[in-house]
Order: sequence, then C-alpha cells, then structure tokens
Amino acid sequence: MIVWRGWGILVLLIAAVLGGPATLLAEVLLGPELMNFGTAGGLAVAGVVVFFAGSRLNAPHPGYDPRTGAPVMAGGGHTFFFVPMQYWGFVLLAASLVTTVVTLLGA
Repeated sequence: MIVWRGWGILVLLIAAVLGGPATLLAEVLLGPELMNFGTAGGLAVAGVVVFFAGSRLNAPHPGYDPRTGAPVMAGGGHTFFFVPMQYWGFVLLAASLVTTVVTLLGA
C-alpha cells in the first residue's frame, strides 16, 4: 500500500520517469551487464529533482486562518510514506550510490 499526502506521490513518479528510461538507454549503450549505471544515474537526477521540488512545495507561505482571519504561515504536508518529500531526495541519492557500488562489485 502506497501512502502519500499532497503531492508526495511525485517522489515515485519522478523516480520512475527518470530512472526507467535511463536504465533502458544504458542497456542499449553499455550492454545488459552495465545497465545499472543508467539506473544509478537516473536515481541521482531524480534525487536532485525530488529534493528541490519537495523543498519548494513544503516551503511555508503566508496565509490566513479561515475562522479568525489572523495571518498564519501555512505550507508543508507533501509526504511520501510519512516522510517529507524533500528528504526522499537523499534516499534516492543513497539508492543511486548503492546501485553504483553493487554494479562495480558485480562487474
């Protein structure tokens, strides 16, 4: 079961859109034994994109309390598996690093 709030689902979509084609391109260019370098590259780019998108979406912005009309700072709430979206950028970068190391050790 996938759990997200707000635009948190973009973590999965960005990782799939950038990681999948990069893997296929690396398979064509480098061969099937080194295609995981494409996966690692796609995940690294996805990590950067997710970090900046999450930082932008979760940044506080001024708003008003609908009951009192008092100014408040609103924002946040874009999570994927209960983790704020921007932190998934670091997870994707770590997955990229692990994929690179595993590919190098297996090659």
